[in-house]
Amino acid sequence: MPTLKELLAQREALQDQLEVARQRQAEIVLAEIVAKMGEYKISLSELMGHNVQAKAPVASVAPKYRDTATGATWSGRGRAPHWIADKNRADFLVGA
Repeated sequence: MPTLKELLAQREALQDQLEVARQRQAEIVLAEIVAKMGEYKISLSELMGHNVQAKAPVASVAPKYRDTATGATWSGRGRAPHWIADKNRADFLVGA
C-alpha cells in the first residue's frame, strides 16, 4: 500500500499531466476557431459580440433647467442634480 507522501507525489504528477493535456487541447481548439473564423470571414469584433454596423449618432437633449449660480444645466432626464433636488423646478426652467 502506497504511503501518503507517495500518493501526494502521484497526485501532483497527474495534475501536471492534466495541465499539459489541457493546454495542448486548448491550443488545438483555438487553431480550429481561428481557421473557422477565416473560412467564414468572421472578425474578432463580431466574435466578441460587438455591433459592427455603424451606430446612429445619439442626439443630445436640449437642457430644460439651468442653475443660475453656476450655469450648470439638466435636461430633466435621469437623476436630478444636487442643485435642483428638493427645490421648485419652475425656478430653474430655461427660458422662463
